[in-house]
Amino acid sequence: MTSVDKANVLETSQLWRRTVTRVAKDYPDIKLDHMYVDACAMHLITNPTRFDVVLTENLFGDILSDEAAAITGSLGMLARRPWEAR
Repeated sequence: MTSVDKANVLETSQLWRRTVTRVAKDYPDIKLDHMYVDACAMHLITNPTRFDVVLTENLFGDILSDEAAAITGSLGMLARRPWEAR
């Protein structure tokens, strides 16, 4: 499991990382690593198979899921219906 945050600049991400690390101790069979969101975005493009589970807060999850969907050719890549605004 990869926990994604921006703990190098955001205090809320520092809390996120401490909390995830603390909870992970209850699940010793699950390997946990941490990654900054910008590095995660790059790895999703260059080496997406390195990820099994990505755990992150809502904002980063929204951005990364949109990126992953675009890579696979879905969200944001589908043809627009004629009645949708451009």
